Amino acid sequence: MNDWFWMPLFIFGWLPILYFSRVTSIPEYFERRFGRSVRLGATICILIYLIMYVGVNLYTMGTSLNILLGWGIWPAAILVATVSAIYVTFGGQTSVIMTDLLQGIMLLAVGLLVLVLGICYLGGFETFWHHLPRGHRLAFPNFNTDPSFSGVGIFWQDSMANSAMFYFLNQGIIMRFLAAKSVREAQKVAMFVPLVLMPLAACVVASGGWVGKALVHAGILPPDIQAKEAFFVASEFLSKPGIFGLIIAALTAALMSTVDTLITAVSAIAVNDVYKPYIRPKASEKQLLYIARICAIAVTLMGVLLVPVFHSFKSIYSAHGAFTATVTPPLVVVLLLSVFWRRFTKTAALATIIGGMAAIIFSLFVPEVIAPFAHGVPMGEAGEGFLSGMRQYKFMRAFYGLSISTVIAVVVTLFTKPESAERCRGLVWGTLSDALIWGKSLWGGPSLTTAVRLSADEIELLSDSDLPVVRVSRGLAESADITVGQRLYLTDQRWWLGGLFSVHVVVGAILEKETTSFVEMGSDSYPKLVRPRRKDRLVSLEQMS
Repeated sequence: MNDWFWMPLFIFGWLPILYFSRVTSIPEYFERRFGRSVRLGATICILIYLIMYVGVNLYTMGTSLNILLGWGIWPAAILVATVSAIYVTFGGQTSVIMTDLLQGIMLLAVGLLVLVLGICYLGGFETFWHHLPRGHRLAFPNFNTDPSFSGVGIFWQDSMANSAMFYFLNQGIIMRFLAAKSVREAQKVAMFVPLVLMPLAACVVASGGWVGKALVHAGILPPDIQAKEAFFVASEFLSKPGIFGLIIAALTAALMSTVDTLITAVSAIAVNDVYKPYIRPKASEKQLLYIARICAIAVTLMGVLLVPVFHSFKSIYSAHGAFTATVTPPLVVVLLLSVFWRRFTKTAALATIIGGMAAIIFSLFVPEVIAPFAHGVPMGEAGEGFLSGMRQYKFMRAFYGLSISTVIAVVVTLFTKPESAERCRGLVWGTLSDALIWGKSLWGGPSLTTAVRLSADEIELLSDSDLPVVRVSRGLAESADITVGQRLYLTDQRWWLGGLFSVHVVVGAILEKETTSFVEMGSDSYPKLVRPRRKDRLVSLEQMS
């Protein structure tokens, strides 16, 4: 429910830049904006963030199965990691999209079911609300008194640093928006998320805790239930065995959907931002797919190895908050200033990434430096271990990191030479019109159906576009008023797939001798649109203005 704060910047600033500049990853944007050195720094930081995110989600799954079945957290995490890695490795982004859709629907349904069952059991909403303690009704019940869960710390760590990272820099989320056919479609989704989906999801995710606390307050459940077990205890108490099994299956599936998204995101960055630019620039699609699969397996293994690290925290949320507050601040500052401040320079971007991360790492060993930024939040107990300082000021570290990174960025920018207008064109807010020559179009035109056939020879790329090139028959060109250089959107006619099998193309030539209606495609783009069993089926064609 914090996402509304960032949505105007995301919808009207970042999304159009992503589409019109045709970047495939966040580090690629940094290279276009500043050069390879900034891209490399951003790549390293984003990979650390995503890999740690995989680890905390595997720890969450291990904890869930430990409570439910009594399995050890480590073996349970290995099992989940194995299952996720298998279907992601062989199914790729398509498997992630389809499984996430079904898993999301399941989680929304059963989360609301738990809430409804609890309210009904207590005799209605008024009784439920009466038995819910005041602290559980408010977004920020403890402003700065509780170091383990301070409201002000949650604001800086979650609302500011993590939400900005989630939407602007999380490759897994960006890939979902880039899968839409146009900016307008992506913007519709971006508006739907904070207005409808996230408020509903907040109730779904909190349902077990709300109902469990109300049942405890009413004297129905014992008061010694641990917070991390509340969802399972309340669900089991309120539902019959079959329904309880469905609830737990939905919870497990939802957690796995996050893991598989992160695995594909790491694979995409490893291939597009490490292997292809630095190791083998001329690698074929087959080689890139092979490397992506190897990376999927590798990141899963690294995530499993991180499970004991996160297990040292008192709660899953504490583990998640501690690592996001540590990794995200410099990247968030660099990305936002890169997009919305044309004066921001390459030197400042590098200094912010390096200096911001150095300041945060220093705070892990000397957490006292965060005290002036802590809004009065106590330091908390350090515990034991090499990174024990991460547990001190674990949420307020985000505000410290954001403040230090912003100061570095602004000061260095003011003392360095601005980037050229050519370097910023199409990559900074206010220059979007310059990026239209590269991009997917904003508006779609009328739709019609046509046949597609595979070209006997490869179709060369046009010099001013990296989109797949097609040839259009004269009959289709005349009937639909299609010209050379025009962008088209081709998609499978099965509407329920939501454009899963689709491709944006540019018209490279008109086949003057062909009077029938068809589009001719090369061997690289043809399989993205036409499935093996649907070679004789028509596809939908939409002109993009």
